[in-house]
Amino acid sequence: MTTSRKLSALITALALCLLFAQADAFAQQSNTAPQATAAPSPQTSDASTLTPSEAQLVRASRQTILSTGISEPYFDAHFKLAQVFDSISDRRVVWRFTTGEHEATLIDSIGFYTDARGRRVYTHTVGQTLVSAHDIRRTITRRQAERIMKSCIGEFESGGVVYQATGRPPRAALVFTALSLPPPETPPATKSATPAPASPSASSAPAAGSSAQMDIVKPGGKKKPFLLTGGVNLETGRCTKGLAQVGSPLPPRPERPARTRQ
Repeated sequence: MTTSRKLSALITALALCLLFAQADAFAQQSNTAPQATAAPSPQTSDASTLTPSEAQLVRASRQTILSTGISEPYFDAHFKLAQVFDSISDRRVVWRFTTGEHEATLIDSIGFYTDARGRRVYTHTVGQTLVSAHDIRRTITRRQAERIMKSCIGEFESGGVVYQATGRPPRAALVFTALSLPPPETPPATKSATPAPASPSASSAPAAGSSAQMDIVKPGGKKKPFLLTGGVNLETGRCTKGLAQVGSPLPPRPERPARTRQ
């Protein structure tokens, strides 16, 4: 081998050694460098993160909903666990029920009572909320529900969707509810600025001991307007309306004492 070829091979070998050394140093630096810690993700109410007591509440709540008439495949496809509360003073399971483009929240509060044998029996309010339920297969759209609501109660505020028992006999239904807008307020009538002429027989100050008329504040006030409430069944499209009064009701007028004849 000639001298030039030997020199070229030696230079190539030195270059490769330098390259491998730099790569090894970079790998060691990457292993010793502190790695960035990922931000903790918020805890969700997934079945894998529940405590044994919470899991028991969820299973019992699910079974109560199924006992109202909903099938297991339908429940698993349309009900999702939202939250679980398991404290001494607050035991609740919150579900999200979705079908089509509608979503409703279903809250199951758990209580208990003691039977005649001294055993603790747990109760679930979701059974009373639904009473008798079924698998909802078809629903009208939100736009259709809003159009039906407008023709039923007129202009209304933005409504919401509830899932609860309605009607006679009570059966669980998905209902779009809303409240009609209050009528525009009319400005109060302006009083005349000209004072009424004083009566010549009226004195400026009542005499002592006389039965002078006092200013009496009359009970009551401005009557609150009545509004219309509407509920559109998202399965049938039927609207049911009722009445609601804005604000608290007025107090009853006090009864006047009967006049006695002398």
